[in-house]
Amino acid sequence: MARGRVAGAFAQLLALSSVCFAYADIVSELSAREISASEAKSSYDFIVVGGGQAGLVIANRLTEDPHKSVLLVEYGYISTDPAQEDPSSAKGLNNQLNATVYAAAVLGGGSTGMMLDRGAPDDYDNWEKLGNKGWGWSDLLPYFKKATHLVPPVPSIANEFNVTWDLSAYGPKNTPIELSFPTFMYPGTKNQYKGMIEAGVTPQKEGALHAYGLFWYPGALTAKEVKRSYAVSGYYRPISSRKNLHLLTGTRVNEILFSKSKRATGVTIQARGTPDGENVQVIKAHKEIVLTAGFLHTPHILQRSGVGPAALLRAANIPVVVDLPGVGHNLQDHAAGLPAFQFNTDVTPNPDSLTNNATFQAWADELWAANRTGPRSIGVGNVGAWIPLPVLTPEYKSIVSTIRSQDITEYLPSSYDRDLLAGHKKQRELIAASYTKTTSGAIELPFGGSPAFSLSLEHPLSRGTVMLDPTNKYAEPIVDYHSLSNPVDALVLAKSVQFGRKWMSTPAMRELSPTEVAPGAALQSDEELINAVRGGSIASTAHGCCTAALSPRNQGGVVSPDLLVYGVKGLSVGDVSTIPLITGAHTCATVYAIAEKAADLIKARH
Repeated sequence: MARGRVAGAFAQLLALSSVCFAYADIVSELSAREISASEAKSSYDFIVVGGGQAGLVIANRLTEDPHKSVLLVEYGYISTDPAQEDPSSAKGLNNQLNATVYAAAVLGGGSTGMMLDRGAPDDYDNWEKLGNKGWGWSDLLPYFKKATHLVPPVPSIANEFNVTWDLSAYGPKNTPIELSFPTFMYPGTKNQYKGMIEAGVTPQKEGALHAYGLFWYPGALTAKEVKRSYAVSGYYRPISSRKNLHLLTGTRVNEILFSKSKRATGVTIQARGTPDGENVQVIKAHKEIVLTAGFLHTPHILQRSGVGPAALLRAANIPVVVDLPGVGHNLQDHAAGLPAFQFNTDVTPNPDSLTNNATFQAWADELWAANRTGPRSIGVGNVGAWIPLPVLTPEYKSIVSTIRSQDITEYLPSSYDRDLLAGHKKQRELIAASYTKTTSGAIELPFGGSPAFSLSLEHPLSRGTVMLDPTNKYAEPIVDYHSLSNPVDALVLAKSVQFGRKWMSTPAMRELSPTEVAPGAALQSDEELINAVRGGSIASTAHGCCTAALSPRNQGGVVSPDLLVYGVKGLSVGDVSTIPLITGAHTCATVYAIAEKAADLIKARH
């Protein structure tokens, strides 16, 4: 065994050295379009504010025309860590305060996540039902395909674990983002999959077309190299030779500038870390400014620029360009409960074997070093259940009735005005209707052989806010998730704990002898479980969205179906903040589709 470990270590060294040499070339490519502020031109055709996932997609597509110049401004920097591309790498929460709010300040942004699942068709059809023509499932499916392609799993894994997929859900091999499956899965996953069916969840062939029930989903990893496939590798690196693109990192966009006719004419920028107001630079945009600064900073920049709730702007002594109350409202995320079980007769190997079994760990390391296969090819898991409310609980009709009878003003932020209330009323009815269907998941429960799992609330009724600090508009914005402020959200999570117990008690799962650790089997009533959920849940799973929503203006919307900001000209938004209703999925795949569609809309205008 000692000899084998030495050989494995040597193989790892060789693999690491080759990775480092390859990554040196990658870093060179990434820096090819990077400029300093002093090198920036005085004007460009387009300015894209935010070099995250959406910004890189849009910059790629706009620079396909060599006659159009694009400046991409990013507050973060280019990551030069090789590990960047490897896998593995609240009010209603019992008054929890001062929690960390995550925003990806790095080139590529939130696309550095690896779980790339789409929402159910019902999710996107609800967007269209809010008054957003052209944003239903059939409209967005071509853009999902334009962004991604799938490499099927190796036959041995597909056969042993009954992995299913449908290549018609994806684009051709030359699309930017590659999806694949790992070359190893833990055997306990079979028990969990079978147990989920025994608990009443219907399996689906392909989650990219039918994202409800039980299904396998790929990860954003290349199949051959097992490297992260994300906006940098798929959209930015291939265009690093384009002369009509400039990248300015470590730079904050302070404000958008408007003419007297309220046309966006340019931006003021400042080097990150520079004292406010010092060395401010103005750069003009001839055609359009596109905001892609994410759920946190897209509304923040709009507010600093005089576009947002008038009362807030006046409190901060910011001249009001457009009174647009929806800016910074409608914040949604997937709050999650975190129950805990242990398996007393677990199958081996299992995920814990990587830390408590030296022989298994050595074997996994050797496989990874030799050909990047085995347990370390697993990213964030590849199977889970999106459980419809009628499957989750027999009391679903009572829950839907409660939703429809609520006074909508009682649980929303006090800053909601008439238009925002009207918009939420429509949202509430769509959520209630979806809660009666078996084609929409109310709770996400991913698994992968471990007794630990999360219960994510997929369609929350609670709404939060992102507002600038009136005492310092350049300080980070004030975020209030208002998680579980609507009691129905807490009740649905409590019901999901009961469903988790049902799953654990199925014949397939009893083979593993599960024992509940938290919240504890002694807690049985709805009231007890609701209290446990409020004290043991998290407000965010880093899926913040919806703060510059795509909706009619008289329903609290910020952008129209063409993604142009209401009340001004020459300014659009193309990122996660435009989502009107959060999807029952991680947001990454949806952002690719939004950004691809945004690029087409912008190009058609110019």
